[in-house]
Amino acid sequence: MATNEPKKRQLAFKNYEEMMVEVHALIASGYICNGNWTLSQACGHIADWMRFPIDGFPNPPLLMRMIFWVMKHTVGPGMRRKILAEGFRGGMPTAPDTVPKPDAMTDSEAAELLQQTIDRVKAHEGPFFPSPLFGATDRESLEKVSLLHAAHHLGYLEPK
Repeated sequence: MATNEPKKRQLAFKNYEEMMVEVHALIASGYICNGNWTLSQACGHIADWMRFPIDGFPNPPLLMRMIFWVMKHTVGPGMRRKILAEGFRGGMPTAPDTVPKPDAMTDSEAAELLQQTIDRVKAHEGPFFPSPLFGATDRESLEKVSLLHAAHHLGYLEPK
């Protein structure tokens, strides 16, 4: 049976350093986009979602806030457990403001932004802002979700 799913590598990162090794390897080798995003878009997007627990999440429109509240108190915990157990799946909606334009940054600039964000997360000593969908988080959960998120997006980029 034919599928319309784009080709995706199965990646798994144990830590942020492994993730950045993959980012730099893609920059060095060049890559084929099997999905919709470039490396710079993926790195910028991942960096955004890593910084939100430190800086605060964007304030969605009222209707979306109400939907997130209901989801956080109903299906959110199950979604979080599923993501932590199985990773992210393709086609999940995201906030449009967290998808950089393809030419917003070079791949190297986006990699540097991602590294700076990782450094901020590692140095952060205060509490993390709760996710509007999943609620409170801790450092370990943030790292695990971030690594799964990166594996998802970087998996669509195939080294040349």
